[in-house]
Amino acid sequence: MLSLLAEGTFNELKIKGIADKAKVNRVTFYDHYSSKEELLAELIDDVLNEYADIIEGMPKTPSVPRPSAELIKTIKLSVGHIKKHADFYKIMLLTNGVPDFSNRLHDQMSESLHKLMRLNVMDHPEIDFDLFVDWIIGGAIGVYKYWLHNGMRQTEEVISKQLLMFTLSSSQVLNSRTTL
Repeated sequence: MLSLLAEGTFNELKIKGIADKAKVNRVTFYDHYSSKEELLAELIDDVLNEYADIIEGMPKTPSVPRPSAELIKTIKLSVGHIKKHADFYKIMLLTNGVPDFSNRLHDQMSESLHKLMRLNVMDHPEIDFDLFVDWIIGGAIGVYKYWLHNGMRQTEEVISKQLLMFTLSSSQVLNSRTTL
């Protein structure tokens, strides 16, 4: 399905084309899926669930200024996940081939980060937790889109270090009581 999405939009896909690409007949396709939407949903769910497992394994409190080994590992695993599924994310994030994928990714990341961080931010009533999570998600997705769009020229290590620095800078807000 990904190779077909690289050639056109999801709405342009036909079951016959999907079946032909998979070298199965339409009956076999329908034995497994009721529609192309169901196939797409399964594909997206598989990749996003893998990413959710990585995020939810992150340590509860990023330690500043010295990050924990678990945080570093989580960031490296996240970047490795994006690289492993680069074709998937390029199609889903950088083209208009699949409607609403960015929202699905955002929602999955939001759910995972909410599970992970709720207790930390509760100690900081001056911080709007939902805005904080959206800000983190926007930054991460932005970095991933930049990396994919530019041909992944930077190594996983470079992207991981950048995300670690951004994460540590963001987590400093939880350790300060700054007012405007």
